[in-house]
Amino acid sequence: MVLNLRDPPTVPPYGWSYFDHIVALYVNLNIPDQRADRVIEKSRERPDDLTWGDIFLLESVVFSLLPTDMVERNAWIMRERLRSIASPTIYQKYIDSGVPSGTDTPAKAELLRADLSRVLDILHWYYSLIPQRERIRKSLTVACIWCVVLYTAFLGLAAYKFQHDHSLMTLLGVIYCGIIGGFVSSQRRMQNIPSDGDPLVSVLGLDISGYYLWLSPMLGGIFAVLLMLMFLGQILQGIAFPSFMPPDIAHASSLYPLQLSSSAEYGKLFVWAFLAGFAERLVPDSLDRLSEKVLSVKDPGPASPLPPSSRNGAAPNGTDKADGDQGGQGVQDGTNNGNGDVPKPQQQTEEPKIAAETLEDVMHTGEAPVGPFR
Repeated sequence: MVLNLRDPPTVPPYGWSYFDHIVALYVNLNIPDQRADRVIEKSRERPDDLTWGDIFLLESVVFSLLPTDMVERNAWIMRERLRSIASPTIYQKYIDSGVPSGTDTPAKAELLRADLSRVLDILHWYYSLIPQRERIRKSLTVACIWCVVLYTAFLGLAAYKFQHDHSLMTLLGVIYCGIIGGFVSSQRRMQNIPSDGDPLVSVLGLDISGYYLWLSPMLGGIFAVLLMLMFLGQILQGIAFPSFMPPDIAHASSLYPLQLSSSAEYGKLFVWAFLAGFAERLVPDSLDRLSEKVLSVKDPGPASPLPPSSRNGAAPNGTDKADGDQGGQGVQDGTNNGNGDVPKPQQQTEEPKIAAETLEDVMHTGEAPVGPFR
């Protein structure tokens, strides 16, 4: 029977070329077969209904009709086709399984024919799914381009409306660069889906990756704003990072003045905004390192106790103070408790500070510093 699979309704031109080659081989064999004849008849009467399943069926029938000597001579080309389309791991496993060769006995000839029939089935499996994989990849790319156009139009309208607000224009530029970085990242991720191995796995990977089209750009814009706030808060400082100018609050045109000193600083800001969207782990990893570093700062220990002589109101040299002196001192500072004892003074302890260099080290290396924080 002729297969009616759920294939694309129209066989592409290269599919018809492949079909014509198989038909020519069948005619040259001059061995009639009803299954092959029905497929050829279908291609003549209803060419729009011809599917890849019909073509693969015809090729399998023609291969089963080949004489033994032709099967043996076709072995190398069929295995070469498998090697070129399958992954090196799969092909190596096929070779290690014990490839049959030779047709000097009927048993060997039958084993070789069975082996090559299975190779032909695997080739058909790849041929049927690879076009589907590329169609999904193409549709996702087109959808991604339309999303970029829509984001660009929306942010362009917002920039036109608030063109006199310099700070808002800077913020929109940062968000847009982060969005573009997210789009580029999603495209790279889609292109990096393995093309070798089982093609069904790659098709499934592409089929469920549509949400990256909106998730990656959204995260890119968020991470770009967070990274800009790190620059604005001087958490990251250095020659490679943009430096914001101190705001003039009295003449600020908005509640969040974003002023940079030169075009070079704007270039750094927008490049880092793009990287925040492109390298999706850049900002989250930096925040993780920063939080781990801050949590690793331990509280200072209790203050050292005063000597017993100091707690009892005695002089450091071991001699007691005069009662009059103690009373006068108590009247002067108001700390005398009436019994002649002076309370222990509270010792001020300075909390450890984290310098900008330490924070920068946390953001990029995650290494814990040695010694006190300064």
